[in-house]
Amino acid sequence: MTLSIRLKILALSVALLAILCSAMLIALRLQEAVHEEIAAITEYHVPLGALIAEIDVQTFEYELNLHRLLALDAPTPSAFASAEKMERRLIESLTKYFEQVEDLIGKGVADARNDIADRLILSRMLGMVSLLRREVVPFEELGLEVLEAQRRGAQAEARALMLRFERHAGVFGPDLAMIRHEIEQLTVASTTETLEHQTRAEHFGLFVFVGAAALGLGFASLIAGRLVGGLRRLVLGAQAVESGTLSEPLPVTTTDEIGQLTRAFNHMVVELRTKEKIRETFGKYVDPKIVANLIANSGDTVDAAERRVVTVFFSDIKGFSGISEQLTAGVIATFLNRWFTLATDAIRARNGVIDKYIGDAVMAFWASPFSPGDAHAADACLATLDQQDAVDTLRADLPNLLGLRRNVPQLMVRMGLATGEVVIGTIGSPTARSFTVIGDIVNLASRLEGINKVYGTRIIVAEDTWRLAQSVIEGRELDLITVAGKTETVRIFEILGRAGALGPEQEQAREHFATALACYRLQDWDGAEAAFHACLALVPGDGPSLLFIDRIAKLRASPPPPDWDGVWRLSEK
Repeated sequence: MTLSIRLKILALSVALLAILCSAMLIALRLQEAVHEEIAAITEYHVPLGALIAEIDVQTFEYELNLHRLLALDAPTPSAFASAEKMERRLIESLTKYFEQVEDLIGKGVADARNDIADRLILSRMLGMVSLLRREVVPFEELGLEVLEAQRRGAQAEARALMLRFERHAGVFGPDLAMIRHEIEQLTVASTTETLEHQTRAEHFGLFVFVGAAALGLGFASLIAGRLVGGLRRLVLGAQAVESGTLSEPLPVTTTDEIGQLTRAFNHMVVELRTKEKIRETFGKYVDPKIVANLIANSGDTVDAAERRVVTVFFSDIKGFSGISEQLTAGVIATFLNRWFTLATDAIRARNGVIDKYIGDAVMAFWASPFSPGDAHAADACLATLDQQDAVDTLRADLPNLLGLRRNVPQLMVRMGLATGEVVIGTIGSPTARSFTVIGDIVNLASRLEGINKVYGTRIIVAEDTWRLAQSVIEGRELDLITVAGKTETVRIFEILGRAGALGPEQEQAREHFATALACYRLQDWDGAEAAFHACLALVPGDGPSLLFIDRIAKLRASPPPPDWDGVWRLSEK
């Protein structure tokens, strides 16, 4: 018959209990007086020490909670709500603990099991605790003042108020320490007295205990050795799986729960190897985030699609057709693979998902849960800037990469971003599927990428993208347009760099451009033209400024109607 671990432990426990019960029955009468004294210690001394320690912890945590909130640069309403909730809970706990301490000390003073000296000490403690309890109200009020100062944004005032907690620390700290010290001394004295009474009973039971312990430990070590041996193999196997070196299944030496667990572990390792092989194989063709998501889900959830707000990205290499005509097929593949590697690394590093490669173009998107909340737009914009940095790196290496020493093409990558609601999920036939996004926003992002050719820019984003990401990037409004095939007006922006990265001349040029754009929409052609020229003086060759100067010349020759809204309608994709 195979015994389970439970039955093995139960059998050992029953044998030990039988031996120990015999000794306990003999020593019972000697222990009665000791039990009374121990009961007094456990009912009063130990709980009092624990409660005083809790009061000390609660006061410290009350201040620590305020320090954590004060450390935040710009606390959110939810952070304030959480801090206030925590402060209320801590004050309620402090009040409850003080009440419990006073009640427990009062009972201890009235309990005849405590001798006169112990009750005098408890009475003195009661007076000290009552004085400390009066400090709870001003302690709470000071915390509320700190919270109010932080809510108003008065960080300096909040920090100054926090310094006033030192007075409370000077009150709570020494007094609580003194009370704890007296409780410890009282506990030690009572315990020493109790131990003297107990020693006589222990001497009698010692011989019986040693015999029972030797017998029990012998059986326990035998059973534990078998159990621990199996568990140690499982631990070593788990460590091997973590390091990726486990190649053989673990031996199954028992039929109890350890054996069952070992068999389950071996099965798990087989499953992990299978899934890892899938990730390694398909991660080269499908974004690893999508592969992990598909493997983690099963059943109908794999085919699910939903509406979600995302940020969609398109990029395209300027004049790639002309560049490719100068190169062999192998060089073209090497060049594209190098560029796609740089672009993919930049996109994935910012939580993006590669949707597909279309010739020399890249389509990607950012969405939850990979980018939390509305961070998808900021992640996408920063990823485009990272890619432009990669373009600069690649441009320097082009002669070696393309094998050209003369007439090296000027590498430029245009990018477009748009944010809005799309359908996201697994789309396709039963035999060929793709995890992708579809909707008007996808088309808009593609159009914005192409519109860079019109404005002579590198990165154009739609207004919703700019609104969500403007805290992490620098840019400027370019125009109000309608893209080919659409009637809706789109406000477009150009990304110029990361937040705080513009130089003085770029900042001044951006101001001139904003002034020029405002004059242009008011049909103040002279003012607009002058401001655009001022922008060009600071940034020679600025594409948008050159475009608007040319457009103003045409508008002067053929003035717009009186109801002109400043929207430029693009007819080409």
